[in-house]
Amino acid sequence: MGLTMRLLLAVFSAALLLWTPARADEAAKNAKIEELMKVSNVDQMMKQIFDQMKVQMKTMESSMDVSPDARGTADEFEDRIMALTEKRLANMKPMLVRIYSDTYTEEEVDGILAFYKSPVGQAMLRKMPELMQRSMALSQQMMGDLMPEIQKIVQEQQEKMKQSKTAAPSK
Repeated sequence: MGLTMRLLLAVFSAALLLWTPARADEAAKNAKIEELMKVSNVDQMMKQIFDQMKVQMKTMESSMDVSPDARGTADEFEDRIMALTEKRLANMKPMLVRIYSDTYTEEEVDGILAFYKSPVGQAMLRKMPELMQRSMALSQQMMGDLMPEIQKIVQEQQEKMKQSKTAAPSK
């Protein structure tokens, strides 16, 4: 065997030896991430998103004036869109694993996993939907309360702009 061939074989062997533990480490980290996603109910959250989309589709459909004759076509349309959406959501898991892997070190995943498995972490996960719902309601209320003031500021600004246009000398 020539020197070039032995050199290539040595480089290839070294690369293979270095690559194998890295792949094993990545697989172990990804397994932990999948466990983290299971413990933190990611699948349940994805199902809730899907169910909310269904409700939004039904709400949108009911707001349209669809004749009884066209109802079958509208239902078929909705079924096709929901099937496509469900398929895409199911395919998100590997992408989410990659995002978690890119975002967190294995040590961080271990710590987060330990926290979520603890009684306090489980309480947080159980209560998070209520917390989010209440936070959203508060945000909506705040925005509703702010809108009249924002509209007043916009009107004042529009008035100032009108006045500056009329006060500016024409060329």
